[in-house]
Amino acid sequence: MKITFMGVGSAFSRKNATSSILVESGAIKLLVDCGNPIPNSVEACGLSLSDITHIFITHLHADHIGGLEQMALMCRLFHNYRPKLLSTSTLLKRLWNCSLRGGLEYVEATPGDETPQSLDSYFDPIVLEPQQWISLEDEEPLQIWLHHSNHVKGLEAYSVELCEDPSLETRRILFTSDTRFNEPLIRYGVEACTYMFHDCQLFDSGENNHLGVHTSYNQLLGLPADIRQHLWLYHYGDSPLPNAKADGFSGFVEHFQTFVCE
Repeated sequence: MKITFMGVGSAFSRKNATSSILVESGAIKLLVDCGNPIPNSVEACGLSLSDITHIFITHLHADHIGGLEQMALMCRLFHNYRPKLLSTSTLLKRLWNCSLRGGLEYVEATPGDETPQSLDSYFDPIVLEPQQWISLEDEEPLQIWLHHSNHVKGLEAYSVELCEDPSLETRRILFTSDTRFNEPLIRYGVEACTYMFHDCQLFDSGENNHLGVHTSYNQLLGLPADIRQHLWLYHYGDSPLPNAKADGFSGFVEHFQTFVCE
């Protein structure tokens, strides 16, 4: 299983693209989240959008779904291809009705045709249930587990665990996506996973980040050293970065950095 960070930046980053990963396992090429820079990032990796087999959406903020409309149009109009779009039933419904429908419901694939389109006109929607291992394809080893995430009140959101064999206690990754500080999840990820990739806001929102909807660097810095050493940090802004390695972390993930679980 190979993981490439297609972006490591926060919603307003202009230097590092918004956070997303590409997971490659067997014949599967899975995007976790699809922000605006994704089409460019995919091409920068020497791939076509038609190479992407699956897309999972962690939540509906624009920096995580902003590239889906372009991807939908390019895959349909240029590649005649529908990627598999994975999420829960409620997220998939809201994704179409609240975000994608305005730009994709009426598209003239054939001149003069104004038939209303739907989500499955562009994607092959696959409903996932949280808190259980789910195989992405019958003949492929990659499996996914959705952990409920506390990001913004009233917003359905997930952290994602991925592996090729759930019976092994290694060769897993945990990608938190956007989340408030959740020490039990961090401790679980450090114990169960080869790599733990954690959301990291560089500043505190209010005292002790009590107003923050992301985990702050200072909150993570308060963890014991034996926990910090396993954490890779991403989803950061464009301001100068602290010396994460000197502070005991694995480090800040760089744009297009790759990791392999062997």
